Amino acid sequence: MSEGIPCKSCGNAVSGLYCSACGEKVLTPDDHTLKHYLGALLNAFTFADSKFWNTLKAVVLRPGELSAAYMDGRRVKYMRPVAFFFLANFIYFAIPIFDTFNTSMSAQLDMPYGEWARTQVDEAMARSGMDAASFAVAYDAASTANAKLLLVLMVLLLTAPMAVLYYGKRAYLSAAVTASFELMAFYLWTVTVGLGFLFIAVGQSLSALDIRVEGLGTDKFTMWPVIALHVWATLGIGRRFYACSRTGALWRAVVMFVALGTALMGYRFLLFLFTVWQLA
Repeated sequence: MSEGIPCKSCGNAVSGLYCSACGEKVLTPDDHTLKHYLGALLNAFTFADSKFWNTLKAVVLRPGELSAAYMDGRRVKYMRPVAFFFLANFIYFAIPIFDTFNTSMSAQLDMPYGEWARTQVDEAMARSGMDAASFAVAYDAASTANAKLLLVLMVLLLTAPMAVLYYGKRAYLSAAVTASFELMAFYLWTVTVGLGFLFIAVGQSLSALDIRVEGLGTDKFTMWPVIALHVWATLGIGRRFYACSRTGALWRAVVMFVALGTALMGYRFLLFLFTVWQLA
């Protein structure tokens, strides 16, 4: 490229393919070819972009690497943690395999706040004019949609314990936010999508062998894989992102599991409030 070409976005003199001031790419004839557009379309619909695969491998195989790269300024290779989270949330929304973060009305009424929730349901039914059966059907349908739309609340609920547990390990509060986005993205890709497909495959294989297993995919079978995945993710974040010792990363991983349960309870409570308000 000749020197002194003005950037189309900011006017800065560009001597290469990219503007040093704003990052805008200087278009070439190849950018207008059919091959280029087909490649962009392929990336959009198949995630063929190397950034996606690099980010997915980092989050699943090396938890904490994405957050460390983002906070340390190594951002070319990976997607932004928040963007990767919302992509995972979109996949979770589009492919409803496990409703990990959803809670049916009957399950809500079994929560510690169940008696209070039952009162709210009775009042909402009276205002809506629906009977119990119709309200339950409407609630479960609305809750399924709301659970995925409100999932960002889980990130916010995990940020506080993350910030407290790793206080002093990173200079900025945004580090805890970044790590929480990565952790939730990890849960979405591994627990809701990965385990979902795994249990479907196992179920179909057992069915082909005429073997029946009751409750496959319920908490009875998923609890230990979920715990193992949580420990893997939080140990990685503790070691790679916060530079904790093995012991420090381990005890924080245990406390973060308790924090996850608390955050999930708070998320379900907020989900209940929003869904009942929506139906009333």
